[in-house]
Amino acid sequence: MSDYPMLISNKLHSFRNFVLQADSLLNLIQHFIKHITPKKGEPFYIFPRYHQLRCVRNIISDVREKGVGQTYLVQHSAGSGKTKSMSWLAFQLANLQNVDNTPVFDSVIMITDRIVLDRNIADEIKGMEEVAGTVKDIRKGSRNLAKALAEGGHRIIISTEQKFSFALPKLKEAASSHFAVIIDEAHTAFGKQASHNVRQVLTDKNELRETVEEFGIESREAENNMQDQMLAELQAARSINSGHISYFAFTATPKSQTFALYGRNGKAFDTYSMKQAIEEGFILDVLKNYTTFQTMFELVSKIDLPEDTPEYEKQNALRLMMQYVNQHPYVINYKANMMVDYFMQHSAQKMKGQAKAIVVTSSRANAILFHQAITRRLKEKYNGEIKALVAFSGEVEINGNKYTEEKINGFGIKDNGIAVEFKQPNQRFLVVADKFQTGFDQPLLHTMFVDRKLGGVQCIQTLSRLNRCHPDKQDTLIIDFVNKHEDIKAAFEPYYDTTWLQGNYNPSNIYEYKNDIERRKLFTQNDIDKVVTLLLCGDEQQIAGIPSILGQLVNEYVKPLPEEEQELIRKEVNRYIRQYGLLAQLMKFLDPDLERFYMFCKLYYKYLPYTKETLPLDILEKIDLDKYRIQLAEQGCITLEGEDGELTPPSTAGISGGEKEFDHLDHLIHMMNEPYEGFLNENDQIILELLRQLRNDPNIKQAFSAENSRSSLLKMVEKEFNKKVATQLGKYINLKKLLNSNQAFNEEFLNMLVTFLGQSFHTSNVLEYNEELLKDVMFEKLEDTFSELCGHGYRELEEVLDCLFAILKTHTVKNLDGLNTMIPNQLNKFYRGENEPVDLKVIFAALLPKYEAFLRKLYYLKEGEQFMSTKGADGWVAIVKTFHEIDNLYYNHGKNPKLNTFETYYKCISKWRNENVHHAPELPDAEVAPAIHMVVSMYIYAVMVSITDLEMAGCELDNSGVTVPVMYPSAPAASYEMDTYSRDNSEEDEPVQKVAECPINKMNEEEKMDLLKRNILKAQSYTPLFTKKRHWMSIYKMAAHKNIIIDGDYAYFVQRIGMMDLKNMPDGLSANYLDRMNKGVFADDLSEWTSTGLSGMKRSEFTDIKETAEKFGEIIDETRHNE
Repeated sequence: MSDYPMLISNKLHSFRNFVLQADSLLNLIQHFIKHITPKKGEPFYIFPRYHQLRCVRNIISDVREKGVGQTYLVQHSAGSGKTKSMSWLAFQLANLQNVDNTPVFDSVIMITDRIVLDRNIADEIKGMEEVAGTVKDIRKGSRNLAKALAEGGHRIIISTEQKFSFALPKLKEAASSHFAVIIDEAHTAFGKQASHNVRQVLTDKNELRETVEEFGIESREAENNMQDQMLAELQAARSINSGHISYFAFTATPKSQTFALYGRNGKAFDTYSMKQAIEEGFILDVLKNYTTFQTMFELVSKIDLPEDTPEYEKQNALRLMMQYVNQHPYVINYKANMMVDYFMQHSAQKMKGQAKAIVVTSSRANAILFHQAITRRLKEKYNGEIKALVAFSGEVEINGNKYTEEKINGFGIKDNGIAVEFKQPNQRFLVVADKFQTGFDQPLLHTMFVDRKLGGVQCIQTLSRLNRCHPDKQDTLIIDFVNKHEDIKAAFEPYYDTTWLQGNYNPSNIYEYKNDIERRKLFTQNDIDKVVTLLLCGDEQQIAGIPSILGQLVNEYVKPLPEEEQELIRKEVNRYIRQYGLLAQLMKFLDPDLERFYMFCKLYYKYLPYTKETLPLDILEKIDLDKYRIQLAEQGCITLEGEDGELTPPSTAGISGGEKEFDHLDHLIHMMNEPYEGFLNENDQIILELLRQLRNDPNIKQAFSAENSRSSLLKMVEKEFNKKVATQLGKYINLKKLLNSNQAFNEEFLNMLVTFLGQSFHTSNVLEYNEELLKDVMFEKLEDTFSELCGHGYRELEEVLDCLFAILKTHTVKNLDGLNTMIPNQLNKFYRGENEPVDLKVIFAALLPKYEAFLRKLYYLKEGEQFMSTKGADGWVAIVKTFHEIDNLYYNHGKNPKLNTFETYYKCISKWRNENVHHAPELPDAEVAPAIHMVVSMYIYAVMVSITDLEMAGCELDNSGVTVPVMYPSAPAASYEMDTYSRDNSEEDEPVQKVAECPINKMNEEEKMDLLKRNILKAQSYTPLFTKKRHWMSIYKMAAHKNIIIDGDYAYFVQRIGMMDLKNMPDGLSANYLDRMNKGVFADDLSEWTSTGLSGMKRSEFTDIKETAEKFGEIIDETRHNE
């Protein structure tokens, strides 16, 4: 209560009269002082701050006086406890009664746009609930929302605007009389269409008709009377002055539209400014310690540009070039290292060692790149003791690799799960892209790194993530790489003290926007009437005719126009749609023609041609970053003036298209470099030049591609660096002196070189390793080469490829197991990457010499011991002699035409190998890819001729996700068993619970899952099932076919399988995998599966899946019969 005396001049007197009066004290005890029992920690009481108490009491008093139908805008600073204010208000509105003891509001509905954080709001309100059932938390599905409104009894309903939109069709009959709508983050939460949806849902049809009758709507034509009535009702539902709904809008940063909709005479009903909150110590001043850095760079052309170089559209080209700089690996690493080091040196020990940091990035791709670089720095320099999380929406693809929050952070750590995980003591960094920048409440956030342009409301909301108080938090720190002090000051000034709206919105402006479209004569009133009539008729067959009408209008009147004019038309139509959604809420009149025009435009807009701007990506191949520097620009406090902030409605100025400007690349490069001319010198260029030289060194590239340890790479890079310094001593002498004089800097410098080089090689156009996809590609590329051998005296190529990868997963001895990761990675790069000639040479140089080691690994698997020649020779020839079908290739001389190709391959490999041992030959660029194909073919040939020997030897291969049958000498000749999947006695003796005999469709869920588990265990004990992920498609479909599970509910199936504690499960089994598999023929009923049209590997996969499904079906039938 220490803030009360600070707010009221006559402290003791006001405190006594405002708080300690009997009625006031009773009101506090009854409505405000709450006993909270958290899920974790000790119970506690909450007590309102003065501004919270004042706000809620004044609103309740105004509702009592003026009744339902008013609007209330509450502007309370970010971090000032708006969620608690809304919670107190919600309960008091729910309990508010008229003089006849009837409720003032039938329901109180709380709406937020914070989809990720609505759980926090719900938890806060549920925590204050004293009578069970008062609060209904709608987190899942619009159907629950409809049910909550329909069934009544829930005085407070928590939802999001999105759920209201989806619930609209189900809520038509749920409308009641009076509602209180509390809006969180009102500057964004109540979109124009969303607000209409909510009002339409909560407005009774009779009320709408009465409103329309008041205005006396007259139709242009008699037959349009009913349609005009309907349109007028739709328009009336848009009006915020509905009479039966009260709005309570909370925000720290109201926009001009927010004031227009919910303010009173351009002002907020209650204000608790940022200035006041800081003065009272309720929040921290995030602008007190604000440091900006200036980034300077110079781009150069990689090539000599000819005079006739093409021109590029200037705006897109400059944007792309700036993106190139910001995503350059050197820049990302440079900034990430600064962030981590700055935090560890200046912030990590703040707040008794609990301080956390947030990194605000400009895009989802940048968020991922920064997270990778920060994680790498934390591991390399700080032993990985603290961790970093990343937050972004959806899926992002970078260099062929797809990323999601969950894939990077770990299972289940996405959306609100990130906020929960970030509470862990070791999670100290959160990297975000347009997420957790509004409403995120984490008091331990101390430091923010900004790497994006900020402005307006977004700037305040983002930076205010740091303003939460904590007993151990004395200050905050912001490091900004993009914005200047003056930019931040301009964004904060309007919201620092009292904010208000100067002037009014004029709803009649909508006629001006309508006229701008009509004067183009792109359609007639008859066209509008025809489309809207079809839309409102409710007949799906008639509605289906709308696309052809709109398509014809666009094709005839819009598409012949120049692209610039087409773009202007799109903008004008879109402006009408957007502005009508706002202005219709403020209109004091009804005009059905405006609603009719709006409905037509919403559909018409979707058919207007849209030329998606194609970025000139070829620029990226022609430019390079030559110089780069970051230097301190501004440091200290950003002081605000403390004057009232004045907002104005937007002007009605026309839309201008403007012709696109084009320019040559050399001029564009000059434009990018011009601001920094004279500031950069050769010292800013030297490291980038050095990195370019090292990156183009084949020895360096091969060392990184060969998966060497970091210590080995450090030695290699240091060696090559010293060579280059020795040959260009004049250029690098100053840098060399610095390195020699400072050992710590020398180590840091070498580590930076290795990190950058590793990342630059890693971000080449190689897809993430995926064994199944790799085998698919290899099958297609190698099928012709092996067509006369595989399946004709040898195993099918698919089985040979399976066996190859199983061999490379099987551990033998240390000096041979290095192949297990190196060979698959090189194969992935060759078959699934976009390789330059230097990349192909590295792959060839890696695979060729390892062929001998691969033969030695095969020998070990067959014989159980390492190869040692009895004749003393222990090299290439000796190991080849142990593989007779390889050795005989040398002596084929065309005798067996089927072996001619492999005879050539073997002789080439022998020749290249001998040359590499004694010399350093280099193949022409055009010959490298065919040479790699020959080498890979010989790897596969060696496996093909060895499979039977491996089986006869009883070899146990690591077939994770791969089927490799093993025949044991003691078993009958035709007997195969999967040793990996045999069950020990303890498992077999374990009693299995059986369900009582009854039809499957009458079993309960647990009985069905028990039946499924018993049959899976039974199948595992004596059949070669479950060895490939695709076999689980068989199990899934048969289980659905037998009515054990519901077809289509992949997530539930995977969840229940995970609960069964089964052994030897394949990696990567997931709901997404089953969803991808359940396409085409597999989506049909089992009885309709057909292999028609399939060939090669696809046909083999189909046969395998079908046979496995049928076998599993037999097992289920046998189990049911025995029971």
